[in-house]
This record gives sequence, structure tokens and C-alpha cells, in this order.
Amino acid sequence: MQRLSERLIMNTSKLKFGLTALTGALLLVGCDLRVNNMTPETVPENPSGYYDIVVSIEPASNKVIADSIEPFIVIDGQTFPMEASARGPHIFEYEYRLPPNRSEARYYFQIDYELDKNQVSTRRQEITDLQEFRLTDRYALSLDVERAPAGSRVGVVGRGFSQNDRILVGEEEAETVFHSSNSLEFFVPSLPYGREYPVRLVDDEGSMNAGTLRIDPGTIRVEPERISFTTGDRTTLVFTIPTEAPPGGLYIDVMTDVPESIIMPEIIIPGGSRSVNVSVEGGRAGQGSLFIQKPGYEELRIPISVSGR
Repeated sequence: MQRLSERLIMNTSKLKFGLTALTGALLLVGCDLRVNNMTPETVPENPSGYYDIVVSIEPASNKVIADSIEPFIVIDGQTFPMEASARGPHIFEYEYRLPPNRSEARYYFQIDYELDKNQVSTRRQEITDLQEFRLTDRYALSLDVERAPAGSRVGVVGRGFSQNDRILVGEEEAETVFHSSNSLEFFVPSLPYGREYPVRLVDDEGSMNAGTLRIDPGTIRVEPERISFTTGDRTTLVFTIPTEAPPGGLYIDVMTDVPESIIMPEIIIPGGSRSVNVSVEGGRAGQGSLFIQKPGYEELRIPISVSGR
């Protein structure tokens, strides 16, 4: 098959902790424990001044007596016990109140536990490397939907947004519209549907997690649904999508198995529009199809019949 744009060229000579990115930092502590600091390095500032420091601690050896694990946090020169968390097994947390006029905290974990060696219990203690978190007045709180088809608008709510912010869906940059310091919108890019993609807020200084989006199949309608005309005759095709095209326009890739039978330009739905009218001309007599193939959209086939004069 051949793209019709190629044919044309030939004829005329593309917040809260739980809502923050929890990438975690694996802390290698000896060979007995597997420790993962689940506290983000940057934490959204809140009015109360309380922040959750969360860590996952799992035995890395069958010699560790799991029930004996007692984690402590050492912060501001003081040692505090950590509590088992409702977030899941092997997770512990400490609710820390950051002193006024401070925007960061340094801490480390002290972990007491017991080893069973030949039915003899041995008490052990491990200390992690120094950790740090700092406050930020910039964060992406949530997406306004969890799933959407390609081409649709999705809102992002948060704080500290600017005109320089961009949204990445997977590794694809989306058309991003700035509304205010608390609100952005982006157009779901043309990516394979039926999958979930991480959504990130990006600027010149880095990126942060904004949520996860599942892309559902988008639809492109073409009228008429069947093309039948004579060599040299012209007809109009109307390409329609259910939502407004992004500011840069939406390019629709059209291919055919009879490139000598139909002549048409590139198909681009202008930004802000939902449809475009395209004039096509019959070429050499033949029968075949147009194939609308675009990532994120259901494939569409339009039968073509061109008769000679």
C-alpha cells in the first residue's frame, strides 16, 4: 500500500504523600534486610506542617525473624519508633512535624532485628545512609479522568504551574494548554490504545508524576462511507473526530492499495476543529480501498471504485 501524501508529492513533483510519585530509593543494608525508602525527595507543602515518612523493610534472608524487626527514625538528633502502616505489609511510617520556617529535613533509619542461627537468636542493628526530603509549592495533584480516547482533553489539577510546563504521556509530549497556576489541560496523544501510560509534568528543572492514564480507542468517521466515481471526476470526503483537534492540528495517515486510482492531499484537521472537507479526484480505473491507520484510533476501511470514461 502507498500513502496518499506520497502519491500527491509524485503527482505535484508530522499533596498528599499518597498522591506523589512513589519511586522509592532502595537502601542496601547488609545482606539481611531489603529497605526501600518510600518517602519522596520533594513533598507538597501543607498548612498543618505534618509529613509522613514511610519505609518498606523486608527480610532478605530466611534467617531474619520477621516479627522481630523494629524500625526507628533518627531525625533532628532524636530517635523515634516507627509504626506499622495500613498501607501494606512490611511498611512502617512516622508522622513528622517540620519545625516552622524550615523547608527540608534530614534523617536516617535505625533497624533492630533478630537472626535465628541454629535456633539461637542473635540481636542485630543496621543503620541506613542519610536521607532527605524538601518541601515544594509546585506539584501535580491528579488527573480529572483515569481513561480517555486519543485526541480528547484531560485536565491536571495541582499547584505552581507555569506557561513553561509540558505534559508527557509515556514518552510522548502532549499538546499542553496552561490555564492557571492550579490548572492545565493536555490533548491525549496518538498512542496505541488499550494500555496505561504514566503522565508526567515536565519543565526545564525536571519532572514529576501526575498520574496514570489508560488510552481508549478513538474514532474517525469518513463520509461518504464508500467512494464510487469516474476518472477525472471529483468528490468531497468529510473526515470527522469526536473532539476538537489539538492546537497544532491532527494529521490523519491515509493509505491505499490502488494509488493510481485516487488523488488527494494530506489530511489535517485544523486545531480547534472537529472535521475537514477534502476534495479527491478519480485517477486510473480500478477498485480497492482507503485505509485510515493512526495510533490511538480504530482502523477504518473505505471501499473505492473508479470507472474509466
